[in-house]
Amino acid sequence: MALHYLKPANRVQGRFIPTAQPERAEIPPPPDVAASVANYQGREELQRGEAFDPSPQNIEARLIRRELANGIRVALLPKKTRGGTVFASLALYWGDEPSKMNRSTSCSLAGEMLMRGTRRRDRVELRDAFDQLKSSVSVSVGGAHLQTRRENLEPTLRLIAEVLREPTFPESEFEQLRRARLTGAEASRSDPETIADERLQSHLQPYPRGHWLAPQTTAERIEALGAATLEQARACYQDLVGATGATFVAVGDFDPDALVRQVEELFGGWKNPHPFTRIASRYFDRPAIDDEVRTPDKANAVLRQGLNLQLRDDDPDYPALVLGGYLVGGTPTSRLPLRVREKDGLSYTIGAYFTASSLDATGSFSVDATFAPQNKARVEQAVREELERALKDGFGADEVAAAQKSLLDARRLARARDRSLASRLSNYAFIARTFAWDIELEKRIAALTPRELLETLRRHLDPARVSTVKAGDFR
Repeated sequence: MALHYLKPANRVQGRFIPTAQPERAEIPPPPDVAASVANYQGREELQRGEAFDPSPQNIEARLIRRELANGIRVALLPKKTRGGTVFASLALYWGDEPSKMNRSTSCSLAGEMLMRGTRRRDRVELRDAFDQLKSSVSVSVGGAHLQTRRENLEPTLRLIAEVLREPTFPESEFEQLRRARLTGAEASRSDPETIADERLQSHLQPYPRGHWLAPQTTAERIEALGAATLEQARACYQDLVGATGATFVAVGDFDPDALVRQVEELFGGWKNPHPFTRIASRYFDRPAIDDEVRTPDKANAVLRQGLNLQLRDDDPDYPALVLGGYLVGGTPTSRLPLRVREKDGLSYTIGAYFTASSLDATGSFSVDATFAPQNKARVEQAVREELERALKDGFGADEVAAAQKSLLDARRLARARDRSLASRLSNYAFIARTFAWDIELEKRIAALTPRELLETLRRHLDPARVSTVKAGDFR
């Protein structure tokens, strides 16, 4: 036994050398814990939030709506929140199709320039002022979003008004921004996700080049950024941007009367230099394509699929399409993720969904997946088989019931999140929608039968018309 385990090669040898004055580490006495914490005050106790009911009925009952000078529409939901948190959003609507033609890049740069200097503060001073207020803020020519606490709401809004109404467009900041945007665009030239998205959207949304809604390719972005000037960015702001017909929403702990007065004071006199007319999106009946792009030396590959649908979100078939998309690819346990990712182990991510505009008959069905390039053929086959199975056999009663509960729970959870609720309120203020729409939509989702679901999917989803773009290092 000793010969088996005690191998000479495993042996470690050492020598002990005694010394008259060994150096030893001193161990300090234990601290007096009671003395250390005797004067401890602790953190300021945060205010507790109320037990808020996120049902559409309760939200609608508690909403305060106002229309102010300059046509500003206000929707406020005051409630007690943890720490007195407030989420607010100001949305600006400006320009029309002719005035915004060929201005996508210059107006985008104008939006990013707003936080880079005002008549009173430079970029660093603005950042420090918002930090001192402990306010998280984003500002662009499209408006502003903020998160702050009750006591800091008034000064935060004043600072946002300064950013929006008093920008100076410093030349040095513009060149720094333009170069950074160019660097980012150059870096995305060979990115599989960017390439696949651009190819698919350019096919499905063939607006004329320069149209405000036209998707830009990376090459077009680089060209536009290379030619962009500070004067063009400043002109977009000066010619078009104002608060006429804006929407302002807030959710959280605030005084609604004081907030209404402040919004009117800050933005009620800020007129649009040019009248606003909404640019309607268009439905394009596009033939299916099957496109593949090689991106050498990229570890991940992507698949993008899309189909244009001619419907709005008030279409009678919309509830069934929402639930159908949820069943096909809306959760980790839906058909596509369960088959492609969990069972076959072919993808890193995969999902599918239906969308529809509230104002124009422009909807879509989409599938997105990321995977290793060598799995391309198997991913495509699995997606095709699952879509065909859903359209042939439909979904079982238990599967539909579970999806209905899960989807309605997810919608309720979204309304319970103040940031998400503020975003929805902003959209509803613009399209003049109340939460009665949510009540009706959820009622119809809950009442759907497997047969109704299958018939609706068959009416709108034809796999032969779905366009596909793949990008990756395919051998």
